[in-house]
Amino acid sequence: MPTRIAENPAVALDAWSAPLAADPAGAAAFLAEVADRVARRPRVLVPGGGPVADTLASAGYAVTEAGFDNLPGQRFDVVYAGSDVLSRLLVQREQVRLVRRLATLLRPGGGLVVQGFHPDPARWAAHPLVTGHDCARQTLFLSDGVPLRYVWPAELDLMAELADLALDSRWGGWYGEPAACGSPVVSLYRS
Repeated sequence: MPTRIAENPAVALDAWSAPLAADPAGAAAFLAEVADRVARRPRVLVPGGGPVADTLASAGYAVTEAGFDNLPGQRFDVVYAGSDVLSRLLVQREQVRLVRRLATLLRPGGGLVVQGFHPDPARWAAHPLVTGHDCARQTLFLSDGVPLRYVWPAELDLMAELADLALDSRWGGWYGEPAACGSPVVSLYRS
């Protein structure tokens, strides 16, 4: 059964992932740096496409855009899972399956870049976008009814390990900021 991810996220979800999504040039520069460390003529997969894919392509990178339901059969040097794509899957098993699917698309030595949000349950009660929280299911409900299953960094590391990937680095943004609770997080895994 294919993984289903909302292709057009709701407005609250856009606002939730805005800290990193609002900087496609920063994302493209980060991905370009990762890609350049892997191959001479790197190939990059940006599921869903958008401004990050456009920026990379205009910089001369071979970029493939595809939906999560029709991922290509070829291999890539870098695969980018942006905009809290894992959080849109509401069951951990589906999140693990997606990480495994994306890992199979990597060439040896390639990198999987996962953009997300470091959970901070203590702040959610006062967060203007959060209307509910189910801690047993690790699910947040945003103001327009959009549910998200948050992923702890250690949990994401285990998902990656199950896909034969290892954590290379983790940052709080595209420019090497330290990761912190309640902030954006960018994790790089290597095959």
